[in-house]
Amino acid sequence: MPILACGINHKTADIALREKVVFAQDKLALYLNDLATHENICEAVILSTCNRSELYCVADDINAVIEWFCRQHGITRNEIESSMYFYHDLDAVQHIMRVSCGLDSMVLGESQILGQMKDAFSESCAAGSVGPLFNRLFQQVLGVAKEVRTHTAIGACPVSVSSAAVNFIKQTAGIPFDQATLLLIGAGVTIDLALRHFKHIPLKKIIIANRNVENATLLAQKYAAEVVNLTVLPTVLSETDIVISATSGVMPVVTKAMIEERNKPLFMIDIAVPRDIDIRVSECEHVSLYSIDDLKETIQQNVSGREHAAEKADEMIKQKSLEFMAWLTSLDKVATTIRAYRKQVEDLCHTELVKAKRQLMRGHDPSEVIASFAHALTNKLLHTPSVQLRQAGYEGRLEVLQLAQQLFAIPDTGT
Repeated sequence: MPILACGINHKTADIALREKVVFAQDKLALYLNDLATHENICEAVILSTCNRSELYCVADDINAVIEWFCRQHGITRNEIESSMYFYHDLDAVQHIMRVSCGLDSMVLGESQILGQMKDAFSESCAAGSVGPLFNRLFQQVLGVAKEVRTHTAIGACPVSVSSAAVNFIKQTAGIPFDQATLLLIGAGVTIDLALRHFKHIPLKKIIIANRNVENATLLAQKYAAEVVNLTVLPTVLSETDIVISATSGVMPVVTKAMIEERNKPLFMIDIAVPRDIDIRVSECEHVSLYSIDDLKETIQQNVSGREHAAEKADEMIKQKSLEFMAWLTSLDKVATTIRAYRKQVEDLCHTELVKAKRQLMRGHDPSEVIASFAHALTNKLLHTPSVQLRQAGYEGRLEVLQLAQQLFAIPDTGT
């Protein structure tokens, strides 16, 4: 069966669809088990981020995969099919490598995706959905991503959605930072990256709101921020000027009711998928609400200077993917050869076994029949290899003799 890479991303689907097709991290094992149980897919890796939800698997029934996507997320085929893409074999391998290198990201060359790919692979290994093929493939994928970041300019100046969000605020908010209170909702990697980019910007106050106050406290200590629980969001929002939200929740944490009484400007960027901020918040007076898709123009401004590095990275990916497919093709040849050799041996054995049974039916001594059977089978099995080895010896092809010793585990006598 072919290697298949399929899914949706920021290029093919808007945020309204992407937030419907999210694979929750804490349920990845359940998704993978469902694939194995109902779709008979023994090797699979699921990658789900704010900008993509993708399935990498060994499968040949695209329709079954589409139906599986629909079943997992309670959507119709009409809703998703036009936004899905499918890659097979070489194209699939190249796509997975491009994703891991950040070449298919909204922010060209962003580094966060590599960690997400590593986590996806690790989760799939833990769930038992990675076999020898995908183990080899993803070692190659992670290896080429490291090589691209080491030997091209893609990794020279790290960028991310978080940095794009901060740049977007600088360009658009129109708020004096030294008089502004910044509220960050969540305490994961995305928020950490955002805080790094605010580190040298003078702000009146920084507040981190999170369900797990302990996790937020560890982050706050790095950036001299205050920490609050999500339960006090309505109160905190009343004193906030700028909001960046990026939790991993599935339901909005900021509602219209929390904002509608506000009487001063509030600039909000929601870079979570599914979204953290109820879309109806945008109806409130004085509120400017943006999603991750609104960052595309700002992100595009930072693409210049990375195209050459991306081209070089693509060349490296092409070479590595061809090498992987060559290895995969060699496995097919090996399997075919083994099957042919096994059949050859079975045919020889069957022929001699028929002779032996006839001799027994004629009343021949069983001991003599068995001895004759073993002798004849041994001679037939060894005849062709012996002829070939002698010929190789006459021609001086010692590498054939060495290979035979390795193949049949023949000890080297040194003579």
